[in-house]
Order: sequence, then structure tokens, then C-alpha cells
Amino acid sequence: MKIRNFLVVIALLSGMTAMAQTAKNTQSQAKSTFVAMFYNVENLYDTQDDPKISDEEFTPNGKVPWTEDRFQTKIEHIGQVITDIVKPDMPDLIGFAEIENKHVLEILTTSAALSKTKYGIVHFDSPDERGIDVAMLYNPATFKVISSEPLQVILPSGDRTRDILYVSGKLNSGEVINVFINHWPSRREGTELSEPKRMAAANVLRLKLDAIQKLEKSPNILIMGDFNDEPSNNSITQGMKAMTPEKPFETNNLYSLLYPQFKNGDGSLYYKDWDLFDQIIVSGNMLSRKKGLRTSVSDASIFKADYLLFKNKSGESRPNRTMGDKYFGGYSDHLPVYVKFNLN
Repeated sequence: MKIRNFLVVIALLSGMTAMAQTAKNTQSQAKSTFVAMFYNVENLYDTQDDPKISDEEFTPNGKVPWTEDRFQTKIEHIGQVITDIVKPDMPDLIGFAEIENKHVLEILTTSAALSKTKYGIVHFDSPDERGIDVAMLYNPATFKVISSEPLQVILPSGDRTRDILYVSGKLNSGEVINVFINHWPSRREGTELSEPKRMAAANVLRLKLDAIQKLEKSPNILIMGDFNDEPSNNSITQGMKAMTPEKPFETNNLYSLLYPQFKNGDGSLYYKDWDLFDQIIVSGNMLSRKKGLRTSVSDASIFKADYLLFKNKSGESRPNRTMGDKYFGGYSDHLPVYVKFNLN
């Protein structure tokens, strides 16, 4: 009897040890990578007319017209992209541009594609005249928000524009990362005439970066967004002071991870040619480390799933957009971009 009881105890202890090791291994695997993506989703409006902003065309009786069925199709499309971008995993951070309000984000996070991840939302209403904002979703199991704030951009023209979203958060590895989500002023007036507006946004961001770098030693910085400029334009290279990702990497310098793809002619949207306005920029410490939170040029890319593109009459691929002069039923006029980080 004593021997039998002893064997039972040994079996139980062995089982508990195996379970603990399995849990440890699972936890270790979950912490080994961290993924961030950015997506300009092209006019994610609800169907209600908000009298405080110019959203009338995105209503059932508006120019589009923007119906509940079309809105739900848009939600399903965005959910599909987020699910597929690093499949079978889900992104840990998702930066957005062209979000009307928090309500559309709540609908998105509770949709069939995203509900299991239980994404948290960081959003502030910005002063943009069209009511489009930047925002961020995060997986609370892998990212804890420490603080967040909108950085107001004052344009020399006096026009209103989107805020820059700043979020500080802690990863499961214990490291803190400073995240910035951007949607800088467009080129509607022409590249040269509108450049001062984007320089104004770059200056606001650069001031915040300088302040963080004075307070922290070698802070981890991740900057994502639709900058309406290429990686080689003045707002990026002179205003923000982001550089091409070439060794040796300086700890507190900024580097444009997608610059090599830009030089190869790749882009995230198409106007008269492919442009790379959607960019990912990181601090040099995350490129030079051999352990801990780190990434590389090869870990960042443009997501080009076939369903995000269509072929025109000449057989050339273009973004499969939702709408232009009429409703097309596609995804967005921009392609998403993403970056993977190693944590161990």
C-alpha cells in the first residue's frame, strides 16, 4: 500500500512538473516575438452624420452612398487583413489612419475576426476638419499601456490636421517602448506648396523625441504612419532626422526600415507611380542589439496579399481601394506595413 501511494505521489509530481514546463515553454514562445503593423484604412466612417465634422458624404444619402452593408463589408475587410498579415499570429500593436471615431474601433474589435484577441483601444478625437483620426489597437496580453497623449500639430496655414498619437507601453519582456502613430498633411496642394505642413508635423514629433531622449537612456522608439512623403523627403530626413538603415547603427538615431524597398521601387500606394508614404522608423538601439528587444531591415515589409491588389486594363497591379469617384468595394487605397521584433 505504501509503495502504491508513493508511486501515485511521484506520478502526480511528474505530471505537475510537465504541466509547469509546458506552461513555461508556451509563455516563452509567446514572448519570443512582438509584431506591430500600420494601416491607412481609407475612410473608416460610420453611417451617421456627425454635425461637428464634414462627414456628410459617408452617410446612406451621401455622395458614396455609405450604407450599413458597405460599412460592415469594410469592417470584415480590415479584420481579414489584420488576421492574415502575420498568420497564424495576430499583431500585438496596430496603428491606424483615417478612423472617424472610437465607435468604429469598438465595432472592429468586437468583430468575428478580432474578438478573440480582445484588443484594447487608444484613440483621441483630433481637430481634423473631415473628422479622421489616428488610433492604435493593442493586445493587452502582450502590451501594457503606461501613458498616452495626442500631440497637436499647428500648421503654418492655420488649417486643422490630425494629431500625432503617442503611446508609452511595457512589453512582457519588461522593456518599455515609445510608439508614435502619424498621418501627416496631404499633398493636395502640390508637393512643394504643402511641404511646410509636413515639416510642421515633423518638428512636433522631433521635439517630443528629443524630450524623451533627455529623460531616458537609449529609449526604444517605434514610429509608424502615413507621412504623405517618401523616406527620402525633407520632412523625414531633415525634420524627423530619420536615416537610411546602414551600419553602424547609432543608439539614438532613427532609421527608416523600409528604405531599401523604397529604393527598389516598391510602394504602399499608387498615384502616378508607386509611392512609399506608409513607413516604419525605429531607434538604432533596436537594430544594434544582440539580445532583448530588437529588429532588422529584413523584419519589416509591405503586406501585398493578392486580394489587396487589382489589375488595371494594362495588367498593372494597383491597390484595391474601397472608393474613388464611386464605390469599388475593395480594401483601401493604401497597403499595410509591418515589423517583427525579437524579445529574447
